[in-house]
Amino acid sequence: MNWKLCFLLIVLFTTTYGWGQNDSIVFKNGDTMVGEVKLLETGVLTVETPYSDKDFKIEIDKLVKLVIQRNYFIALTNNRRRFGKIRTTEEGKVSITLEDGTIEYFDLTEIFYFEEIEEKFWKRVKARIDFGFNLAKANNNTQFTLGGEFGYKSKKYMSDLTISALTSNQDDVERIARTEANLDVLRLLPRNWYLIGNVSFLSNTEQALKARISPNIGAGRFFISTSKLYLAGGLAYVFNSENYDDSSLDKTSSEVKIAAKFSMFNVEDFDLDTNIKFYPSITESKRYRVDYDLNIKYDLPLDFYIKVGFAFNFDNQPVAGTPELDYVLNTGVGWEFN
Repeated sequence: MNWKLCFLLIVLFTTTYGWGQNDSIVFKNGDTMVGEVKLLETGVLTVETPYSDKDFKIEIDKLVKLVIQRNYFIALTNNRRRFGKIRTTEEGKVSITLEDGTIEYFDLTEIFYFEEIEEKFWKRVKARIDFGFNLAKANNNTQFTLGGEFGYKSKKYMSDLTISALTSNQDDVERIARTEANLDVLRLLPRNWYLIGNVSFLSNTEQALKARISPNIGAGRFFISTSKLYLAGGLAYVFNSENYDDSSLDKTSSEVKIAAKFSMFNVEDFDLDTNIKFYPSITESKRYRVDYDLNIKYDLPLDFYIKVGFAFNFDNQPVAGTPELDYVLNTGVGWEFN
């Protein structure tokens, strides 16, 4: 056997094997596409192919057949979740093969989201960073804002780290600085329940607060989840450690956290996230706090985006000489990864 024939056989084998690992898609007009299905979101498939530099976007209702070779995290209507392989059985119907070999059947319209759970760490990560800057000649006023997010997702766990910071300087006015950060680690449970651990941090010159560190643990539930929005709520125990500019005011306390979160995503390139958290104190008589934030993001080409954010913090028993309510409104331009 000469070397040319050997080379040809190797190429044919490699190509056949590689394409054998890919997913197959058949359109209603009879056309077929072979590639790697990355994501289903808001009724649109994202497909990567070896012959295109850019991913294809395909409306799910244009397909009659779909076969996916790898395991996916699958979200269905009525707050159901599955993990397995997907394939069509007939037009408008799909089967999901679970890890234990069990096969379940659904209407295609019942699946509003799925995403491959990658083996590599960086493929499971989603990150973004944004910033804003204002400069005014009057009083030499400068203001800088920074925001960011780092998320990780696996079959049973979801984690999310967010940070927002603002610094403002001008003549004859004390420097203003505010930094807020949150780390959530969520463990998915059956029937739309989850356990959650959280650590929050707030530093705010307006409230004479050097640092408020609040680790907490609790449970919650997804009440609504569709292809474009979800609503979740939960209850947690909070241990509060507060350090002020006047160290004699430093204290610790225990609280209950009652929280709700609403998210709306990919609606004409807009994303919206809003959270409200109510903290009645267990150890301090009649004290309660409220934290609220709202973020609106509009997607631009090349993974860039513009963002508007609003947040406020309310404490009905603040340190003497500081306001009960503080808020911040910021805008910025950012870029996201994955």
